[in-house]
Formats: sequence, structure tokens, C-alpha cells
Amino acid sequence: MLTDAILAERFRLLRDRSALFWGFCFAPLAGFVLSIGGDLFLRNVIRQPMPGMSVALLDQVIKALADGCSTFSALFLMIGAAAVLAGDYRAETWRLLTPRNTRPNLLLAKLLVVGEAIFWNLLLTAVLSALATIIGSAIGRKALIVTAMDRTVFDAIGVLAITWLEAMTLAALAACVGVLSRSTMGVVIACLGARFVETVLSTSLRLMDQGKVTGKLLAIPVFDADLLRGALLDPAQLGPAASSAGPALAALAAWIVALSAGAVFLFQRQDLTRE
Repeated sequence: MLTDAILAERFRLLRDRSALFWGFCFAPLAGFVLSIGGDLFLRNVIRQPMPGMSVALLDQVIKALADGCSTFSALFLMIGAAAVLAGDYRAETWRLLTPRNTRPNLLLAKLLVVGEAIFWNLLLTAVLSALATIIGSAIGRKALIVTAMDRTVFDAIGVLAITWLEAMTLAALAACVGVLSRSTMGVVIACLGARFVETVLSTSLRLMDQGKVTGKLLAIPVFDADLLRGALLDPAQLGPAASSAGPALAALAAWIVALSAGAVFLFQRQDLTRE
């Protein structure tokens, strides 16, 4: 039953070209265009090659993946998530769906399809970042190397997984807000607000705790994701904080499970006679 619900939601999302493009394709494409545009601008301004300059392909891909859930990217991801998770309230089609499957299956299917779309969004980000790096090196006449910091493909896969978990905390929050507010706009505003508050709190607590990892910091998904990426890419620079990578991973998973369970709990008890 859950498989049927997932297939149906995936089909609906693929047919919703507006949500698919603006939610999950626009940010990577915009980053690609801006990168190429910046390289062309510098080429026309400098008008001469820069000998000795090189660009690292894998390093640029990892950097793009690490920024895959930045505030700019999160804005568009939440637009797509809102269309999937709260679109049936606006279209008043829940009453047509609930007789076909159980409520937990319907909501979990939406959340899993959003998670799948976020994964493809991050994969598209990686591919377009690699293409932009290759094209940019040709435009700027720079040497193209694989990596300047001894990175591997497994580092890129690890960063992709961490950023996906970070984005899924917002997607799970979007599911909760969508059920409570019954509004796509409410989902976008609430999730962006949560992202902003997390960033401010993480920065402030880091300064107050002077680099120490405390329980308050581990309760912030943004900090957990940053800590995990740092522990993966440069554990020596983190020092003793790198030992908190396990609790940070557990905290991210706990947020996703708790928010998803809360959304299902609320949805099971929601009156859908109007929708």
C-alpha cells in the first residue's frame, strides 16, 4: 500500500512541471548560469590568461554539495516540498485520496517523494557544478586538476548524504507545518524562518561556548550538519569536536523521525471534510 502511494505521488510530481522546475531544478541551474556568467565576465575584464592558476574539479563539487541546503537553496526546496505536502489542501483533493489508502501511507509517501526529489536536486547540483568547473577552466584558461586537497569521490558522497539529511529535517518540518496550517505559503515561510533562526542560534552559541560542543548546539540541525561535514573533510581542524560526529548524526536522524511522526500523528486526527 505504501508502494502504491509512493508511485502515485511520484507520478503527480512529475506531471506538476512548475513545482518540479522551481522547487528542485531552478537553484542548481541558477548556480550553473551564474558560475559561467562570472567566468565570462572575468575573462572579458582581465582579457588575458592567468598563468599558474588551476581549478580543482572535485573540490568545487564538494563545495557545491555542502551549500546544497543554504538559505537560497532551501527557499526553492521548500517551494517544491510545499507543493507536494500541502498542495492537496489548496486543491481540496484529500477527500478523493483518503478512501484509496491509509492516512499514514499517504503522508509518508509524500515525504518520501520529497526526499527523493531532494536527492535528485543534490545530484543535479553536483553534475552542473562539475560542468561549470570544466567550462570555467576553459574560459579562464586555467589548469583543470582533480583535487587540490586530496579529496575522494567518497568525500563527495558523504557530503551529499549529510546535506540530504539536513534538507530532510526541513522537509519533515514542512510536513508538520503543512498539516497544521493547510497552506503552501505557510510551509515556505515557517521553514525559511526556522532555517534563519537555526543559523543565528548556531552562530551565537558557538561564540558563547567558545568552540565547545554542547547539548544546546547538538539540538540545532544546522550545527549538526556543519559538524558532520567538518568531521568528514577535515577532522584535524575540528580537534576534539570531531568526536561529537556520532551524536550529531543521531540528532539529525532524531529530528527527522520525530517531526515525521508528529506530522503523521496530527494528520490522522485531522478533519478533512472540507478538503
